[in-house]
Amino acid sequence: MQSRKSGRSGKRATTRTRTHRSRAARTGQERAAGSYTGKLRNAFNAGYAEAALLRKNGHITLAGTTEAKLRMNERWTMRCAGRNHTDALRVKRLAEGRAYADGFAAALDLPRGMWQPIAMSKSVAAVVLAVPGMNPSAIKQLLRLPLQEVIVVLEGGSEGEFAELRALPEITIMQIGETLGADVGRAIGARMTRSDIVLFADGQSLIAAEQLALMLSIAETGADIVVEDQTPSLGVFKTWEEAARVRAFMNWSLGRSELLANSVELLPHAWSRHGMETVGVSTLAVPPMAHMAAIQHKLLFRSCSLNKSRKNKTASVRGPVAVVSKELSVGDHIEALQTAMRSKGPRLTFPDQVRRRAAAGGTAT
Repeated sequence: MQSRKSGRSGKRATTRTRTHRSRAARTGQERAAGSYTGKLRNAFNAGYAEAALLRKNGHITLAGTTEAKLRMNERWTMRCAGRNHTDALRVKRLAEGRAYADGFAAALDLPRGMWQPIAMSKSVAAVVLAVPGMNPSAIKQLLRLPLQEVIVVLEGGSEGEFAELRALPEITIMQIGETLGADVGRAIGARMTRSDIVLFADGQSLIAAEQLALMLSIAETGADIVVEDQTPSLGVFKTWEEAARVRAFMNWSLGRSELLANSVELLPHAWSRHGMETVGVSTLAVPPMAHMAAIQHKLLFRSCSLNKSRKNKTASVRGPVAVVSKELSVGDHIEALQTAMRSKGPRLTFPDQVRRRAAAGGTAT
């Protein structure tokens, strides 16, 4: 009898211990969930449960590394499969993804805000040019995204100036020995990757991973090029800078007036592998030429509005002010238009419906 009672007591003690641990785990999960409610709370709990199961089964061995981040994004992509991804729902889906990632991280004893998942079935890389005085925090935001590669092209400067950058994990550093220009540096970086989508980011300005994720989620839908919609921030036309007017004029001249002043000359933007190979990766070294070629080949453009803070708005245009001058930008656009005229004729997309030049012995175009 004594042994039976002892056995029952042991079982009850084990049950109480398990119950206590279960309650403690739920309490820890609830505490980590913080202010999440509704669908966000559900997403957090789902992320927590999936990471806890993976950890229990030993499928995540290096918590906090690229492996855990990519595994988390794979799970999130699976959960989003078959859902509608309209523009209205895209922002909500990204918010749910952040909650899911926070739950996933909490189960691995990691802090909130580490990752921003994106429901992606395609491989993604980022290319960024680093110059002396760049903002390392801009690169750190890229590391929050589920990217297969982050290629950083170093131009100028000394080893000491890039010490903090070299200490960052998950990045591939490419040192170019001479000053070739920001656009050329990014084109060289683009040759280093075979990813399906390439994000060209700004190393000078801090743009949150959540905003870059929005651009990549649009690229995932099949767009060849995704540009930032900066036109609304320009105000009325008479206040536009000369560079913005030139970009708008080229879009209008090439029959794409709906693009307004948006262009691949501005950072950030994203290209699909198909888009880059259509215009030629080397063409990316002169953004206005690449933009013109993309329009000529009827590539699919999409735009998105990004809410971001910039230390230097001018730096968002292709590169540092010292590297890209207004004169160079205008000259590149003129060259692009001349190239288009050689193939499409001097009137480009505009038929001459008024003047009858043939009657005067001229040529009607």
